[in-house]
Amino acid sequence: MDTQKNRHQAPKILVVDDRKENLFAMQKILQVLHCDVSVVQSGNEALSYTLRHDFALILLDVNMPEMDGFELAELLRSNEETKRIPIIFVTASNKEDQSVFKGYESGAVDYLFKPVNADILLSKVKIFLELNRRNKELEAIQSELERSNESLREFAQVVSHDLKNPLNVITGLSELLIARHSADMTPKGKEYMNQISATAERMNHLITDLLSYAQLNAKSVTFGNVDLNEVLMNVISDLSSTIEQNEGRIIKQDRLPIIQADATQMYQLFQNIIANGLKYRRKVQSPIIQISLLEGNEPDTFVIQIQDNGIGMKKEDIPSIFTPFKRLDNAKAYEGTGLGLATVQKIIERHDGLMEVESMIGEGTTFRVYLPISHGL
Repeated sequence: MDTQKNRHQAPKILVVDDRKENLFAMQKILQVLHCDVSVVQSGNEALSYTLRHDFALILLDVNMPEMDGFELAELLRSNEETKRIPIIFVTASNKEDQSVFKGYESGAVDYLFKPVNADILLSKVKIFLELNRRNKELEAIQSELERSNESLREFAQVVSHDLKNPLNVITGLSELLIARHSADMTPKGKEYMNQISATAERMNHLITDLLSYAQLNAKSVTFGNVDLNEVLMNVISDLSSTIEQNEGRIIKQDRLPIIQADATQMYQLFQNIIANGLKYRRKVQSPIIQISLLEGNEPDTFVIQIQDNGIGMKKEDIPSIFTPFKRLDNAKAYEGTGLGLATVQKIIERHDGLMEVESMIGEGTTFRVYLPISHGL
């Protein structure tokens, strides 16, 4: 409600001039714009006003006693709350005077020269009022998006919790029945119970993957220094039981860089690609996943190559593997949700990177992840 109210308030303009006749003239010209015009006669008064009001524009006289316009502009620029207010200097100086350049250095966005032409003044002011209006609309949209994203995150957490609880009960009771009463069951009954347990477990994985994928869109990326060697070590540690069950090997051939990234999303990236390599293994061969660092084409870009010896895929199928819930024909015999690589693609996009994939049926798949080292932080 407050955002909607602020959006419809008349824009505020502050006029600063030590001469009352100049202030009166400015008010007279600006009254046709239906703005809320405040007038003050000193820099100190102007500072006080800017801290108490949200101004769309300041019309600032350059030559004032005690504190001139340049000093006031520099003070406004040094304050977090006022540094974005556009300032138009009003001066009697010649257009070629060095003070003009000093004004731009102090933070002016434009100049008006005395005697002020009413049409020029109104034209310039209208431009900045329109910019202010659009900025307010963008701020309102951003605020609404943030509230919406927060609601989505809360909804996803509630849905995840409320769906997983009964699934966990189903899984637990199924396993309990098999453990305690398997002797009383027919072979077909045991098969049914195992199917119930496996289906509940698959549903649990689907909810987890769906929640992770949805949160990528709702959650902002938090960039910081991330040691990819530590991330990879944590992923391998967490996948240790899966690696052992598949008699797999993870081979890190090079030391990986420290980059500016979202640590959680880097973990998800490695976890999804490596888990895929372990899952889509050839039946006759243990999975081997090799991770190496390649030299990028750009000096501030690196390339991580993750290569497996799994079932592979057809070249024409590669573009579709990043589509959510898409399962290739040769992968349908394997458990999966179809969200792992879609999540990877989304993470790479949010880090301003890209990915190349090469693969052959029965030969394995190679992923090359291109990421910038820095994001200008």
